[in-house]
Amino acid sequence: MKRTLLSLTVCFCMLSPLASGALVDEFSFLKDLPAFVQYVDVVRNEGDYRKAEELRTGLPGIGLEKEKQTVLDIRAATLLSRLYTEVEPKDLNRSEELLKEAEELLTALEKNSFFGLILEAEIDSIHYLINPRNLGKGISSNSKINKAYKQYPDQVYARLMKASSLLYAPSIAGGDVNKALQIYLEILRDGVSILSRWDTASLYSNIGVVSMKRGEWSTAKGYLDAAKALYRFDPTLDAYLKEVQAKL
Repeated sequence: MKRTLLSLTVCFCMLSPLASGALVDEFSFLKDLPAFVQYVDVVRNEGDYRKAEELRTGLPGIGLEKEKQTVLDIRAATLLSRLYTEVEPKDLNRSEELLKEAEELLTALEKNSFFGLILEAEIDSIHYLINPRNLGKGISSNSKINKAYKQYPDQVYARLMKASSLLYAPSIAGGDVNKALQIYLEILRDGVSILSRWDTASLYSNIGVVSMKRGEWSTAKGYLDAAKALYRFDPTLDAYLKEVQAKL
């Protein structure tokens, strides 16, 4: 682990310095809820959908104010929905059921609020993951991300989602790997201290994917290993690590 962290530091220092700025994380209240942290661990570390289903039933009783409770319930539904697209055998019907629940909850949030935009974008992105031919959902997700990034530029999660849209979109649709890297490194320098464990894992993983796309295989392995050290269950990450190892 020390070797991985040293590798990350060296890789970061070799890249161009970026303008600093104060970042905030409106989702930060979630990492202070032990029941939700346990739930994420079951989803992201164990990949146990049965146990996650049981734990999710207890989350509505946490006693948060209405907006935060709605955000919690939507995030719980989308996390589990995505898990059903990753486990084998996949259960896309259950995944879609959870997305429907999330969409119903979404109506309680102000439509163009930060939470409203980000959570609708996440829901749409999973719809697109389930059915890549549903281009409307992909376009809708990207539109919400762009709007959130423009309206709430100090929100670290809006930046994370914007960078990911640049990373995974084809160049003809506005994808830009180098721009994605720039945003990720801004977050790594200025916002990683406020990120949750799960968002930090995503940050490391995505920088690893950027490095793969740039043919920087040693750097990619360092970041992917760091992501894997935070959460064990990630079939996509495992596939990336296998590809990277073959290049080294």
